[in-house]
This record gives sequence, C-alpha cells and structure tokens, in this order.
Amino acid sequence: MQHSWKDRHILVTGGTGFIGSFLVEYLLDHGAKVRVPVRSENYRALSERRSEIDWMEGDLRDPLYCASLVSGVNEVFHMASCRRNVTLHRTKCSDVLNENVRMTLALIEGLKERDPIPVTFFSTANIPPSMDPVALSQSESVDGYVLGKALCETLWFTAAKQRQFPLLILRPVGVYGPRDTFAEDGNVIPALMMKARDHDVLEVWGTGDEERSFLYVEDLIRAIDRLCSAGVTGIQYVTSNDVVTVRELAEGICALVKPGMSVTFDPEKSLRPRTIPMLKPHPTLASLEWTGLQEGLTQTFHAWNNVPVAV
Repeated sequence: MQHSWKDRHILVTGGTGFIGSFLVEYLLDHGAKVRVPVRSENYRALSERRSEIDWMEGDLRDPLYCASLVSGVNEVFHMASCRRNVTLHRTKCSDVLNENVRMTLALIEGLKERDPIPVTFFSTANIPPSMDPVALSQSESVDGYVLGKALCETLWFTAAKQRQFPLLILRPVGVYGPRDTFAEDGNVIPALMMKARDHDVLEVWGTGDEERSFLYVEDLIRAIDRLCSAGVTGIQYVTSNDVVTVRELAEGICALVKPGMSVTFDPEKSLRPRTIPMLKPHPTLASLEWTGLQEGLTQTFHAWNNVPVAV
C-alpha cells in the first residue's frame, strides 16, 4: 500500500541534495505539491523540474523564515544538514554540530504556532542505540555531525511530546546511488569509484574483512513511502540487511570502473567498527524488494558517467 500524496502540500528541506532530490521527484510523481527552501538559484538535479516546485529563498537558521516556510504545508521532511566528511566533522566538530542544531531549533520554532502536522527527521545510523551525548562530547575524538544529529533527535522528540505531532526519525544505513558527491573524501562508494578511476591500484583502508551494509537511494524513498503509509513513528532504521566485506565492495567497484585493477589494503589505517545497527527495521519493510549491491553499483556508475543502463 502506498501513501496517498495527491494534493498534499509537503515541505522538503534539503530537497536539492542527494537523497532529497529523489524524494522531491517521488512526491511530485505521486501528485504532491512540494515546497523546497533554497539559499541561491541552484536547483541542481531538480533543474528540469523547477517549474513544478514551490521554491522559497531564505536561511533555515532563521525562525521567522521557517515560520513562513511551514505555512500551509501538511507535512514536513527535514533533510537539510551541514555535512561534509569525517575529517571536517571532527576538526570542526562544534561548528558542524551548531549548524545542524540551529536549523532544527529554527524549524521547531517555526512550527510552534501551527496545528500539529507530521514531521520526518533524517538522522544517521551512526548514532549508537545507547548513545550518551555528554560522554561522547568528552571523548578524545568527537564527530560533530553524529553528535549533532543525536541532539537534534532529542529536540524533535521533546517538541513532539509537548505539541503532540507525529514524529518519524529515520536512521538509514549506508545510502548510495546517483547524484551522490563523487570525491575521494566523499561517501565510501563514490570515493572508491573516484580512486579507482584516478589511480592504477585501488588502495583501501583496513584489512578488507570489515563488514558493511549499503542501501540504494531509491529503495530508501520506497521505504519512506511505506513507513508513512503505515503511520510509523519513533526511531526507525532502514537497511536491506545485506552485509558485504570491504574487499567484496572494492572488487565489485573495480570490475565496473577499471576491470582487472589490483586492490591493496592498509591494515595500519583502520576503519571504524561495523556500523550496521543491531535494531531491526520496522516489520512493514520486511516485504520490500531491495536492490542488490552489484545492480545498485552499476546504476550508480553509469549515472556518474552519463551512460544509459541496458534494460
């Protein structure tokens, strides 16, 4: 069963971003009227559909702007965030955290005078199920993005408790696909594709035996539709539960980008522990057909190179 989006007025912050642009397109295709905040006329992947979207220019850190932004909408998807790479998240941990918290606070304030409407907040699966924000903030290495998302979750939960609006917190695992940022300091899949293209040997951190799980971006959008259709609230992980080793991932990428390319591993540069959540996804996602990793990698690679995929 699909959620009925027809003629609903939906706000999508971060709508021009990697995941956001797919969500906006999905909502438009299913009859929704979509509003997207912008700070400049850079519509990115949505350029060809910009006439179908209600654009509102402004700063998401401004509560007054957010109040006008939510005026007349039936539902909010808050996806906008300050996010770059792990190095910046750690070296500028306070700046990254503050930017994300400021946007959440402004949006919560903007919703203050509204009747309760459903809110979906996009968080991160890198938040441990039993995270202690105070302990984390005092650790030797602080990831401002992860800690900021955890604090934003508490802000949204507290606001929902007081104002009684439906709140869905999404923690998707390892999202990848077309429109991601292709750079060597980007997410793992586009970063490895870039490295494979630009080097003769693909050098990968770790032993290669580390395990990871990945989620194709369009699967996430279908999962969101299903969760919203079922009226699911609270913290929900979204993952296909397919697990691969870093070695299998690297070899699969090499087979696409540069067949026959050698892969080497550097155990001295250890990877973070496995980030697959121990909490199971909601039962409503059990029957969802997930895109296999190799198929998803192929779609991502061809979109990056503007090559049509054979059907």
